[in-house]
Amino acid sequence: MARRPALPFSLENSAHSLAVATVAVSVVSGLMRQSGSDILSFAPARVLSALEVWRPFTSLFVASNPLEVIFGALIIYSIGGILLARWGRKTFLRLALGIPLTAEAIVLVLALVAPESIGGRIYTGTGSVLTTLWILYGLMSWFSGQMLNFWGTPISGKTFALIGLGFVVLSAVFGDFRWVLPDLISAGLCYAYMYRGRSGRLTQRIELAYYSWKLERLKKRSKLRVVKGSRDDDSDPSSNIH
Repeated sequence: MARRPALPFSLENSAHSLAVATVAVSVVSGLMRQSGSDILSFAPARVLSALEVWRPFTSLFVASNPLEVIFGALIIYSIGGILLARWGRKTFLRLALGIPLTAEAIVLVLALVAPESIGGRIYTGTGSVLTTLWILYGLMSWFSGQMLNFWGTPISGKTFALIGLGFVVLSAVFGDFRWVLPDLISAGLCYAYMYRGRSGRLTQRIELAYYSWKLERLKKRSKLRVVKGSRDDDSDPSSNIH
């Protein structure tokens, strides 16, 4: 019997499952908003006052508009699939969902401090997930020395990550930073996670470079002393006495 061609999609793949969940939950959330109810998005005030603790989790699969649904699912499918293959299911899910959830937990703390400006807002979480995957993929590629292709243009992984960060920052600049607060926090957490431990290595490299430079200076001084001493010996008057 002829084998059936393998499908490019499988629900056993965690990235593919997240993409499907994003489309499905976003559609359901959109239909619910038309009826005047929205119980899936992240609302800090509702979480704190009514203990609707499911909102931080369900909001991660809620997109804010049709473009974010379509392109978000594609990004999760493609970039998420690459990260899944590189890191494995456990690490992939821990980062792809854990970083946005941590960002929302920080927003909850900020909502306690500023309930009027932050607590009353409603957030969709797909943007935070996309920001997380984008920056993690860029930095992972940068650290491994891999060049990426961005719309036909070869760029470094560092530049790719900065594009994701820039999109969030520009959204805050041209809008209200409070609307993209979870995305901004997620971006910061991504950089903190990927650069963890690298500050110590950088310090060691700087110290090593400093001591190497100092050693070279000592060697040069020693050579100068030897040369100067030999010249002094040649000019010693006593050496001309026969």
